[in-house]
Amino acid sequence: MKIVISSQARLLNILRGAVTYRALRAGFTPSEAEHMTVAINEAAANVIRHAYKNSGKGTVSLEIVTHPDRMVFILEDSAPKVQPSAIRSRPLDEIRPGGLGTFFINSYMDECAFDEQCAEGNRLVMVKFLRGKVSTGDESTSSIQ
Repeated sequence: MKIVISSQARLLNILRGAVTYRALRAGFTPSEAEHMTVAINEAAANVIRHAYKNSGKGTVSLEIVTHPDRMVFILEDSAPKVQPSAIRSRPLDEIRPGGLGTFFINSYMDECAFDEQCAEGNRLVMVKFLRGKVSTGDESTSSIQ
């Protein structure tokens, strides 16, 4: 499943609904589905806010791939390239609103990495493993795709 939206925060509910629905159908608990939804929402909101600078003039696509033992989320945009090393959460002891999106993404997903092979724009690949499922012999759990 692939969804493409305009880079407008008001459209993030479309991504949230798709993530929740697909996660529940794949066998994740409601709590796990909610956590994945928060992570995807934060990642897409960061693209809109920081990469597109709230211009509303770009697109954000989310591809959801379901495997027997995991779900893979591929978030793409056509904004200028970001430097992954520059992306970090604010210190947790700094009490203020905002700045925790990357903390939630890294806490709620099992794997998260920028695809450096993406020629234009940015591609963030996030993986969540289904507890109790074992990968089949031909699937590598070390690969994020």
